[in-house]
Amino acid sequence: MKRLLLVFGFCLMVPLVSLAQISLSGIYDFEIKKGGKDSKPESNKVTNDFLQLNIHSLQLFLDASIANDISFSSKLATSKRGGNDAIGMDLELAYVTFSNIVGKAVNVSAGKVLTPFGTYTRRQLSPDNPLIGTPLFFYYATNVSSVSGYLDSTGVLLAQSLYGGRLSTVYYGGYYAGLEVFGSFADDFLFYDFAILNAPLSSTNPGVNLDKQPAFHGRVAIHPTIWGTFGVSLSTGSFLERGPVNYSLDWKWSVEDYTQRTIGFDLNLNHSYYELNAEYIMNRFHSPYIVYDFTLNPPYKSGLTGTSAVDLKSDELLIDLKIDAPFYPGLYVAARYNAVMFGDIKDPFSGSSTFGKTVPWDHDVQRFEVALGYKVARGVLMKLGYQWTKVDITPRPKLDVIGSQISVSF
Repeated sequence: MKRLLLVFGFCLMVPLVSLAQISLSGIYDFEIKKGGKDSKPESNKVTNDFLQLNIHSLQLFLDASIANDISFSSKLATSKRGGNDAIGMDLELAYVTFSNIVGKAVNVSAGKVLTPFGTYTRRQLSPDNPLIGTPLFFYYATNVSSVSGYLDSTGVLLAQSLYGGRLSTVYYGGYYAGLEVFGSFADDFLFYDFAILNAPLSSTNPGVNLDKQPAFHGRVAIHPTIWGTFGVSLSTGSFLERGPVNYSLDWKWSVEDYTQRTIGFDLNLNHSYYELNAEYIMNRFHSPYIVYDFTLNPPYKSGLTGTSAVDLKSDELLIDLKIDAPFYPGLYVAARYNAVMFGDIKDPFSGSSTFGKTVPWDHDVQRFEVALGYKVARGVLMKLGYQWTKVDITPRPKLDVIGSQISVSF
């Protein structure tokens, strides 16, 4: 019933803004995928190792010109994100934009917006993503939780079942509520995009501020030539959410002292039939380590907090290359290399064989993906692709994926 009401309410917006110039559009994606025997949504976005035939998503967009230099944009999406047959529905984007406040130099958006960090958030829709997969930093679950910080082997199991799961560097979609200021200078040579949002990149509750301070997301880019753009991004904010688990933290340190800080560099090169997009991300969670003690109720006590907290660092690389067939319009080939490499910490888990030794805080992962795409009609794109995934652990999990996708824009 709630889903029907949401769709009905979305449709009712049309007559309510009947005096505005309205644009309605949408994207429908259908996928067929077959993953390896260790497949799971948080590792390769495939539910299991059976053949999956999925309505991947249906996305509806409404854009309205309210007045001169005032516009409204929204996006309603249904997506199969979990491991069951349920399809969720969300109002993923909804914001008003005031343009040309000071010419091109100052524009303001307020509402639920895309993070300005990096470039992939603006390339994630299926017509703009030449491959069938999603970059690792967008969803790959790592050994850190928004409730208890760094997760040892016991904590990983508890996070899966009780404490909200594990975090990726960027929350799926990159949608956050807040206020955004953006603009350009010198005939679009220099771009900036700064936002004060409810939460940092990894937060799974981006529509709510659960800490005292909001988060900062920003990007500055230069566009020196028609075929190239280079950008630098920064995001910082507290990733730890208040709850009964982290209530046991040292009273001198609040949850706001445990932050995610992310720096990114991005490059776009495009010329003739070629396009290359690359992103390099340096991410750090300044995280507590909470010791679980099942003789207690609740079963946890303080571990490493305050100045003894651990710095969970990772380096992440994404390179996309697309080549259009010069003599066959609509046909292209694409490839992606994607890696997440985790920094070292001293193992704080007393029950581990590596206790006190220097070890990576998670297992490095690399992925290589290729795809063949063909635009069979103006709004219809078909893709066939394969992913190879290597996790630095023995035995290596079987996470390779073969799949196809049809994307319809209307």
